[in-house]
Amino acid sequence: MARGAEVLVIEDEDEARTFLVQILEYEGFSVLGFANGAEALNYLAQSEEPCLIVMDLRMPVMDGPRFRTAMLQDQRLAKVPVVVVTAMDPSAAAGLSAQRVLRKPVDVDALLAVIRQYC
Repeated sequence: MARGAEVLVIEDEDEARTFLVQILEYEGFSVLGFANGAEALNYLAQSEEPCLIVMDLRMPVMDGPRFRTAMLQDQRLAKVPVVVVTAMDPSAAAGLSAQRVLRKPVDVDALLAVIRQYC
């Protein structure tokens, strides 16, 4: 892992987002949390791409599938790996080109293992 590598967490549930951000910061990542895909896209439009994005599927304003579609249409962002975390059936993430789909509640060790592959 590159010390301070940036990871984005896109999760509408405040407690879940805070938990993920704190765990990843504790592991040495630079982490930014967003409540929906639109907030994350606004940030990404004016920043360097992160080493990885962790995102939920169901969110207000812009959900995970719409966010991922927008990412894949942007040549710069299309290469950023994505890990989906969801309480839904993992098949709901089919077609999103995610590197991994993890069920909620998130297995922290599994999440960290995936992030370390890319960051």
